[in-house]
Order: sequence, then structure tokens, then C-alpha cells
Amino acid sequence: MSTQKILTSGPDPSSQFGEPMNPSFEPSSESNFVSISEHHPTIMQMTVRRGQLPSLAEILGRRFGLNLPQPGNSYSNGIYTLLWVQPGSWLLHGPTEVSETLFMELASLLAGIAAVVDQTHGKCVLRLLGPKSREVLARCCRLDLHPRVFGPGRCAVTLVAHLPCVLRQIDETPCFDLMVASSLARWLFDELQEGSPVFGPRSHAASSGSC
Repeated sequence: MSTQKILTSGPDPSSQFGEPMNPSFEPSSESNFVSISEHHPTIMQMTVRRGQLPSLAEILGRRFGLNLPQPGNSYSNGIYTLLWVQPGSWLLHGPTEVSETLFMELASLLAGIAAVVDQTHGKCVLRLLGPKSREVLARCCRLDLHPRVFGPGRCAVTLVAHLPCVLRQIDETPCFDLMVASSLARWLFDELQEGSPVFGPRSHAASSGSC
């Protein structure tokens, strides 16, 4: 298995890695590769006020076409993703370029209904992709990640490599997003990378992009 280091925030100064980007990356054709990439989506946290859950669900459903996920789940429409993170609180992930406008829109729509906090600059998302990514995670996360219990759309707030993390499975590749504090992204990247060589040789590449 080869591990591909893909740093994907372009010239964005919020990158935690500070390495030059290469826009011409193509995923490996190997059947057992693992890639680790950095992403900076817009991230909003919404905490509902007492008695306002039906209103929050109605507004988010009308605006984004998404239902409020139940504990341990997330929903995505391909552009925006809602994740349950704790009782009465959800994260909304969106395109990088809508950070300022999305916060203002949500603050207006949800006034008196939910508290909205912009987490965009305080968080970093590392994407772990490839047939062996579940095995890599199993070396630093104590959750049961077997496909029977943790499949696409599932999410959890847990420890990965001893770091608080929001973990979400995106698809059956499998592909996982791991959201951590920006100041801890380098540590998490190094730990994921250290968990990969046991499966075979590794190589490194760079790319640009966002999620």
C-alpha cells in the first residue's frame, strides 16, 4: 500500500502545512492506496435554544434541503453537510468561499432560535481515503469502525490519536473526514501517516482543492 500526502488548501494561508501545492494530482490506481489530504470547508456550529427545535429543523430543511441528523449521523446534499455533534448542537459544513456570507445568513435566519458560531478558522479537516483507510484509523481510534456499524453518513465525536475529533465516513471507498482544531492538524496528520507504513511502502504527492 502506498500513502499519498496530499495538501489541498491551495495558497490559502490557513493551511497548517505550508507546502507548495500542485494542481495536477490524480488518485493512485492501486487497489490498496491511502491518501491524506487537508481541507478547509466553511464550518458553522448551531446550538438550538429551548423549545425551538421544530423551528430549527423547518428553517434548515427549507434552506438546505437537509433534515436534522439524529445522534451519530450526518446528512449531505453534495454541497452542504449537517453533522450531529452533541444534544441540541449540529455542525454545518459548506463551500470554502461562503464563510462570511453563510454566517450572516444563518445568524439572521436563526435569530432567537439557535446560537450560531463560525468555527471555520479554528478547525481543519483531514480526509483519509482509500481501501486501507479503515485499518489506518483502527490503529489510533478505539471506535468500532466495522462497516456493519459505521458506514457512509455515520459520524462520531471521539478521540483519534488522543486528540478530540469529529469523525465522519463519507462513502464506501472508504473515505473519512476527521475534523480537529487547526493547531492540532499537524499532529494528527503525522499520527495518521505513522499508522500507514505497516501496510506497505508509501509515497508522497501534493495537490490543490477544497471541500
